Amino acid sequence: MGIGISVLIHLVILLIASLITIDFGFGDAGGGDVGEVDFAVITSADLAQMSSPRIEFESFEVAVTPNEMVVEIDLLADAGSEQSVNELADSIAPSLNPGGGSLTSIDATTGSAGAGAGDGASFFGLEAQGRRFAYIVDVSGSMNALSGQGDMTRWELTRAELLRSISGLDGNADFFVVLYSNDPILLFGNTEWIRAEPKSKRLAGTGLFGISPTGGTKPIAAFSEVFALDPEPDAIYFMTDGLVETDVPALIRQMNRRERIPIHSILFGQLANTHDAKAAENMLRNIAKRSGGKFTHIKEGRP
Repeated sequence: MGIGISVLIHLVILLIASLITIDFGFGDAGGGDVGEVDFAVITSADLAQMSSPRIEFESFEVAVTPNEMVVEIDLLADAGSEQSVNELADSIAPSLNPGGGSLTSIDATTGSAGAGAGDGASFFGLEAQGRRFAYIVDVSGSMNALSGQGDMTRWELTRAELLRSISGLDGNADFFVVLYSNDPILLFGNTEWIRAEPKSKRLAGTGLFGISPTGGTKPIAAFSEVFALDPEPDAIYFMTDGLVETDVPALIRQMNRRERIPIHSILFGQLANTHDAKAAENMLRNIAKRSGGKFTHIKEGRP
């Protein structure tokens, strides 16, 4: 009787089990459908990137023109030249023979000789103190003459040193450049001081590379522009390669009577006529001496 009851119970259990179906819809775990399981292979580096915030960087190219390659101010470069002004000046400096100062002792940091930074300036080896510096530079036709060193002209050599001087100025200094031949040519075309910031120094390079010497040697109008500046300069640099008119020293002295501003005079090159050469040197020495400035003679050719 007991066996019969056990058999009956098992039959009931089998019947119930036959009526129950378990369907696994994934893998092949025993269900009626067989699917696929996809596995992703990932490196530890990818995993680390996924587990941290994703940061995307936008990259872009910046076109730098030669004029923006400044001395760190490295010296400004000619947009149409493969050679920077700094390289140009370095290549020609040994060929110059400064009578009152040396161009070969250039400070690699400031790009200028002597007091080219801080509260001073230097142009063709003549050092000046202060914060405001005016440059009166000859661009007459004779500045196209070869300097006696390769194919370099007097103007190219002068331009290189002028840019050296400007680039060496402290960022809080002011400068003013007036070129002259028959008439004055104001750099930037304005009549005010220019702060010696990097952008202004680059623009000075662009402006000076656009100048072509021509005409005569008449500096008085340029001096008038400089003496009209407010406030007045702490020092003036006056550069010429020729004999100026005989009344120039007296006229300059008259303009400089109220404020005795030092005028540092530079004679560039040698005049063919011995008498004119001596007269030119005496004139510039006179202008410098009477104003409390200094004089130098930059002779062409090798020392």
